[in-house]
Amino acid sequence: MTRFADSEIARVKDGPISDAIGRYVDWDRAKSVPSKGDFWACCPFHGEKTPSFHCDDGKGIYKCFGCGATGDHIRFVQEYLGKSFAEAVEYLGGSPDAQTDPETEARLAAERERKRREQDAAAERYREDERRKAYAIWREGRPLPGTEAEAYLAARRLAPVMDGLRLRYVPSQPYWHQKKVSGEKKPKPYVLYSGPALLSPMTRPDGTFAGVHITWFDPDRPGKKLALGDPETGEILPAKKIRGSKRQAAERLIMPAAFDRLVIGEGRETVLSAARAEKAKRPDRFVRTAFWASIDLQHMGGNATETVAHPTLKTKLGRPARVPGPVPDMSDEAAIPLPEFVREVVTLGDGDSDRFTAEQVHARAAARWAMTGRTIVAAWAPEGKDFNDLAMEEA
Repeated sequence: MTRFADSEIARVKDGPISDAIGRYVDWDRAKSVPSKGDFWACCPFHGEKTPSFHCDDGKGIYKCFGCGATGDHIRFVQEYLGKSFAEAVEYLGGSPDAQTDPETEARLAAERERKRREQDAAAERYREDERRKAYAIWREGRPLPGTEAEAYLAARRLAPVMDGLRLRYVPSQPYWHQKKVSGEKKPKPYVLYSGPALLSPMTRPDGTFAGVHITWFDPDRPGKKLALGDPETGEILPAKKIRGSKRQAAERLIMPAAFDRLVIGEGRETVLSAARAEKAKRPDRFVRTAFWASIDLQHMGGNATETVAHPTLKTKLGRPARVPGPVPDMSDEAAIPLPEFVREVVTLGDGDSDRFTAEQVHARAAARWAMTGRTIVAAWAPEGKDFNDLAMEEA
């Protein structure tokens, strides 16, 4: 087996990860901030039109917020080019013949540990700053009854608002964007739009506030989210954004005083559609059930130990696309934990998401949350539909 000194592996990962990945992707000029080593692109591992693939030069890692693919310089070459670990290190310029003495190895290891601690501290400061800004947005929210937000939910067949629902409304929430400024390295942030939005809090297991999920909707098109175009490219921008930290957080939409059953899915409207259906058809079950939404699909399952080949999707090079697999990384401290007293879990799967990718997420969630005496089942909407589609059809 080809072996590399730790210092040699560290050396090949020492350069900007954006340089190693940049030859295979086109960085989004509007969203990326090269001066900060912050890069965004459409993910090379799965098809998408809106950039959700993030590359952080400071940390030397990439992560796709769409499919969950994550790793460092070496992992990218392994996954994207289909190389072994040794082949990937050599591809990046590493040599198995490079040797260093034990004293140098120890010094380099200490330097890496120091850098890791500094990065962790900086990340924690950033998360706390974002949390404070998110809480300020949440505090500006008001109750839904009688507002445009209630009208939006009514058009989605999600009104009248259920008692205890943790949602708020703001009549004019700024939508921040950024643009290139001639002669300057950093894009300039500016408010592209201000308009009505729904807010839902992201909370941690102990109930503390972690962030806010913002959804802009169009009051002139009942039940429709805002379709806001990028002034430069014409591309439709996401109508949803989060502020704060996803770490162990979820949108705990309905929280009975006592419950032993949990329904959790991707997206507020999917979960609320299921909640309304249960309240109408199985009120005995509804009263002992909490309803949560994960921040995004991959967040529901947490990190995977490895990726797996997708049976049909291909990369630009024609190789099978890879997606996070079914085995959870149990060391993932950011994953959503469940209270031990929950005895029954239902994970909701939308039929309009890629089924294979979603199945891996549901498998990871089931394995992560498995415990003696707890049942975990997945409920799937029909092909091409989500649970809100079913609610609207039934109405």
